[in-house]
Amino acid sequence: MAVRYHSRRAEKSTADAVSNIIYKTPTAQKTSHHEHVLNCFMQDEPGILTRATGIMAARGYNIDSVVVSRTEIPGLSRMTIVVKGEQAVVQQARKQLEDLPQVWAVVDLSDAKVVEREILLIKLSTLGPDHMACSDNMCTPRQPVAPQVVHQRERELIEGQQAAVGTELDATATALPHVQVVESSRRLGYIRNLANMFGARVVDVGAECCIVELCAKSERVDAFMKIAAPFGILEAARSGRMAMSRTAKLSLYDEPAAEEPEADKGPAPDLSNLPPS
Repeated sequence: MAVRYHSRRAEKSTADAVSNIIYKTPTAQKTSHHEHVLNCFMQDEPGILTRATGIMAARGYNIDSVVVSRTEIPGLSRMTIVVKGEQAVVQQARKQLEDLPQVWAVVDLSDAKVVEREILLIKLSTLGPDHMACSDNMCTPRQPVAPQVVHQRERELIEGQQAAVGTELDATATALPHVQVVESSRRLGYIRNLANMFGARVVDVGAECCIVELCAKSERVDAFMKIAAPFGILEAARSGRMAMSRTAKLSLYDEPAAEEPEADKGPAPDLSNLPPS
């Protein structure tokens, strides 16, 4: 009896655990907004970029990224647009893009097998995130700043560095050039190891910072920026997403199916000699 009681209790606890997992696990919210990747082939004419992006803006969509570049055909450019929205509305915007006389074709790569890449240039500090650069031009402005305020901050920074020269030796030891070089080299080694793990490379090295280049998917770029944030991001620039179909057939043109030749038919049979039905 004791064995049966324990087995029933174990089965009941297992069923309760499974039901708790099923009912208490949060489910993903279903939404009709999906990410769409559009490749728009257009002629190189002034104002065509404004007209193309204006069609998306007129429908209330915020374009996540837009990349325009030349193709192998002279006078033809490729514009890759990444936008989130409802399927029906995005298809209407696609048809409006195709109606523009400068647009040759618009290819929707949302459900196709594609190769996507994005280029990142990020400037990292090699002296730590708390190190203040000598010029505000070395980093992305965190908020709108007037030119007068920028010049005043630079003067205050220079005056503060000059006043620190006469302080105690312990306080000025970290400001010596050779100490900064050693600290910068040590941090640069960590940044190189991190870049190698992500397939990136250091393209420029300075006394206080370095620039890293990464070409990967957007998700990998986001992950690298989060991991590199503790080093101190002074500036970052992303090219936007570029996409290309993996199929060997050119996705721009669809070749029409070849029509099968109709078999030669003889003369129509004479039905007058047939008996009545």
